[in-house]
Amino acid sequence: MKALVSRLLYSREFRNSMAGAMTRRLIQATAKRMNYSVDFQVDMLAVERPHYAWCMLNAARLGRLLGHDRISAIEFGVAGGNGLAYMCDFAEEVKKVTGVTVDCYGFDTGAGMPEPEGAYDLPYWFAAKQYKMDKDALQARVPQAKLVIGDIRETIAGFLETHKPAPIGVMFNDTDYHSSTRESFRIFDAVAEQPEHFLPRIFMYFDDVLGSELEMYGEHNGQLRAIAELNDSQQAVRIHRNQNLIHQDYLPYRHQIYYGHLFEHPDYNTYIGEGRQEAIEGLLKLKT
Repeated sequence: MKALVSRLLYSREFRNSMAGAMTRRLIQATAKRMNYSVDFQVDMLAVERPHYAWCMLNAARLGRLLGHDRISAIEFGVAGGNGLAYMCDFAEEVKKVTGVTVDCYGFDTGAGMPEPEGAYDLPYWFAAKQYKMDKDALQARVPQAKLVIGDIRETIAGFLETHKPAPIGVMFNDTDYHSSTRESFRIFDAVAEQPEHFLPRIFMYFDDVLGSELEMYGEHNGQLRAIAELNDSQQAVRIHRNQNLIHQDYLPYRHQIYYGHLFEHPDYNTYIGEGRQEAIEGLLKLKT
């Protein structure tokens, strides 16, 4: 019976139904009283930004396995600030569940989007000055957020030296443009010399890889082009779409989660399979 109920709750049909929406609202309304686990709430999409929550939880757990009690999460493209505010709020839940503190950073011009660099930036859909930030209001809402204000072409270079962040384990990228996404990847230029500021594998979310027939995102423009260019330009850092969520069709964000592999990071080969591997091995033992 329990397995049947579980299959129903996690089915796409139920998630997309009125009953599914009502169930999510009920879980959110009763979460504190019923003491649901954070993982259950995230799995049920009963949190405001389940894709942010999923990445932050798993990055913190990876950090813990590698011996860290503090990691960093970055949002590239803060705009109004709702995403960064959620990150700061959810970081408290992450700390309760994993014991890992998450420092939240936000990169933004503060004045809206810059001028598009060219055709790859989708100027037919995006324009300069869109998505402006009210910096004072955002900082008042989440004073613990660390804002990095300015053109990313200029702010990304000195970020590690200036802020000395805990290992970066999460990157949410909502820079919209191909050029801005490309510039955000320059943060990886410092991995070889300053690996202490990175986890060896990074949970990444790209907002502008799925869209409408007007946006027409594809591998030859926007964020997908920036990812392809990074992968083609070197071998030390590779970004690829996840292979563990894409079959879970009840997750609306499943095609937007990517992983960044920092292959030359000194901790990349550190074994983290204790417990999980033993459990899998146990299931594979010959039954007599």
